[in-house]
Amino acid sequence: MYGYPRLTILLNQQSDIHVSQRLVYQQMCELGIRSRMVKRINKPTTQTDYDQRPNLIKQLTDQSGILLTDITYIPLNRTWCYLASVYNPVTRRVIAYQLNTQMTKELATNVITQVMAQAVKPQIIHSDMGSQYTSDLFENTLSKYGIKHSYSRKGQPGDNARIESFHSILKREYVNFQDFKTIHEAIAGIDNYIRWYNSDRISLVA
Repeated sequence: MYGYPRLTILLNQQSDIHVSQRLVYQQMCELGIRSRMVKRINKPTTQTDYDQRPNLIKQLTDQSGILLTDITYIPLNRTWCYLASVYNPVTRRVIAYQLNTQMTKELATNVITQVMAQAVKPQIIHSDMGSQYTSDLFENTLSKYGIKHSYSRKGQPGDNARIESFHSILKREYVNFQDFKTIHEAIAGIDNYIRWYNSDRISLVA
């Protein structure tokens, strides 16, 4: 999963000698070793007809008290299952997630309920304007907990870039190299990956 920058950090952590990124890069080239490349998957497209709602985090420099949420497609035996995640942009950790064979408002809402069960009280939840996130169930759940809802601008996935980035990393490093036959295989595999991502994956961001 690692390219030469993270491999350099890992080698320096685990050995008694210091190696440079250049040396690791040269050795990888000589041995024909490279990190996993992105494999694009043609996924279904969605759209929303709702009027634009406010983006409350666009101008904020302090991300504490903000959580990001999104749903992504996971290939499953020639069809799809769906991963809903909640991501903390400060700790860069996934704090709640759930998979289902249907992309529903309940799936989007269940991960928020998981967060609240951890006694985490965000001030703002940021999402896109998909129908799951503009549903009465999702909106009423946030209102119940006194949480403000911030929305990405239509056609601007960069507004939710950090959780989009996590989902991209998940697919590039793990999902694209799996062949899940059942939802249970997908749940077990992604659970293991997220545990590793949260606890052990080397970050290049200080």
